[in-house]
Amino acid sequence: MELINLGLEGGSFFKILPEDWKDVIESVWDDYKKNANIYVFKNALDITAGGIVFRTAPPNMTDFEIGEWQKYVTANFHYIGFLFVDPKYRGKSLGSEWLTALKDQFPDQSYWLTIEEEGLRSFYEKNGFKCVSKSKDKDNPEWIFTYTPEGALNN
Repeated sequence: MELINLGLEGGSFFKILPEDWKDVIESVWDDYKKNANIYVFKNALDITAGGIVFRTAPPNMTDFEIGEWQKYVTANFHYIGFLFVDPKYRGKSLGSEWLTALKDQFPDQSYWLTIEEEGLRSFYEKNGFKCVSKSKDKDNPEWIFTYTPEGALNN
């Protein structure tokens, strides 16, 4: 599938997001869109999957992310957020394909992201990401994962 950059207009991607995600990103998109890109997969009718790549700190950061983000932005890592596959199109490996397409399109770019569900660890590890940090908050655990392309200097 072809990775499509939606440019500054995120509305069509936001429509497939869960309501709580949509509430977070729609209210701040105007402040972030100059430092972020939305990349999606589309079929003839719908956006099937997508995500946002931030070149700066992402919106709505947790205390854990606030303590960590600066070192990644300084090292030119981009943040992957809001990676989502429309439920109608799940089970087709679109999340993995999206990550692969992003890494293929920008082969020298490093990425970081945060997960809040431990069940996502294996998904990101399978896609070349490494867990580099875990929050100390036992009630709301979070993990930071990074991806550095082969041959790039590890930061």
